[in-house]
Amino acid sequence: MRTASRPSGPFRERLYFEAPEIDDICRDALKAAGCLPDTPKEIDVERFVEKHFRCECGFENLPDGVMGFTAFDKKGKVVSIRVQSSLEDGSKTGVHRVRSTWSHEAGHGLLHAILFIEVPGSPTLFQCSDSNVSDSKILCRNSDIRPVGARYDGRWWEWQANRCIGGLLLPRSLVRESLAALVDMSPVTQKPSLSAARREQALELVSSLFNVSAAVAKIRLEEIFPLDDSKQITF
Repeated sequence: MRTASRPSGPFRERLYFEAPEIDDICRDALKAAGCLPDTPKEIDVERFVEKHFRCECGFENLPDGVMGFTAFDKKGKVVSIRVQSSLEDGSKTGVHRVRSTWSHEAGHGLLHAILFIEVPGSPTLFQCSDSNVSDSKILCRNSDIRPVGARYDGRWWEWQANRCIGGLLLPRSLVRESLAALVDMSPVTQKPSLSAARREQALELVSSLFNVSAAVAKIRLEEIFPLDDSKQITF
C-alpha cells in the first residue's frame, strides 16, 4: 500500500493498492479466520466476517437504497458491519447480492481502517462532509456495490472494496484449481491461460461452484486469466 495527498473527497489522503496486494490481503484474512477451504467451493463469507472482525454484524432494516455499512472506532477497529435485510428475498439473485454485499463491507474493514484512526494531537484522514462517509462509518448504496469493471466514478474507497468481492468470494488459487482441466499453459508467457472458446464453460462452472453471480465470475476470470497479459491496474 502507498498513500498520496488528496485535495478533495472525504479523506485527506488516498490509499493505493496493487491488485495482487488486495488478493493477498483477502487470502490471508480468510486463512487466519479458518475460512479458506482446502479445495474449491463456496466461501462462507458471513462466517468470515463474524470470525475475522469479531464485531456486531448482521442484517438490519436500513433506509431505501442503502445496501450496508461498516463502522469503525477511533482506533480503526471495525465495530459494526450491517447488511440490508431486504436483500434476503429467497431468490438466487438475492443470495448473490447478499454475498457480494458482505464481501464489499468486509473489504472496507480490511483496507480502510487506517482512515479512521485517531492519533492524539493529529486529526484522522477524514476531512469533509460526504453523504456516504462520516468520521466513523462508510455507508454503501446500490450503486457502490458492484464488481470491478463498472465505470470508475472517482470514489476509490468503494472501488477498492468492490475489488475485495472477487478476492474473498473467488480466491485466486481456488479458482485456478477449479479450472485446471480447462486451462492451458501459454507458450509465450509460460503462464496459465484460458482460451476464449472455454470461457463460457469456465464462467458457468465458477459461478455455480462458488455461488456467485455470472457478472462477478466474469470479472474475476478476466482478472485471473486476462486476454491481454500486459495490463496492470492499480486500485
